[in-house]
Amino acid sequence: MGKWSIQQLIIHLADADAAFMDRMRRLIAEDEPVLMAWDQDKFAQRLFYDEQSVEDAIAIIELGRRQMGRILRKLAPDGLARAGRHSERGRQTLSDVLINTVGHVEHHMPFLLEKCRKLR
Repeated sequence: MGKWSIQQLIIHLADADAAFMDRMRRLIAEDEPVLMAWDQDKFAQRLFYDEQSVEDAIAIIELGRRQMGRILRKLAPDGLARAGRHSERGRQTLSDVLINTVGHVEHHMPFLLEKCRKLR
């Protein structure tokens, strides 16, 4: 079911969303940007996940996605094809990053729901 607590998982989702949003902004604003990978375990260890606010993390996710939605709706039809180079995965388009962003939450949701169920 995963080694992270519910709090750590939600803070991770906020940090991941921030990374994904940065990648999407770079793909939209820059030509062939480098999209840097990040070490999720080091983030969890060194950014005090146990002491951060879950409520703030949820608000950050909501606001970030709302703002990115506004940007994405303004793109020309070929905007999703804009591409850059991920430092580990190679070429990625805006469409790829968008799919990964949505899929990331979907990937973690069963673990989160199961952890909540076990606490009841």
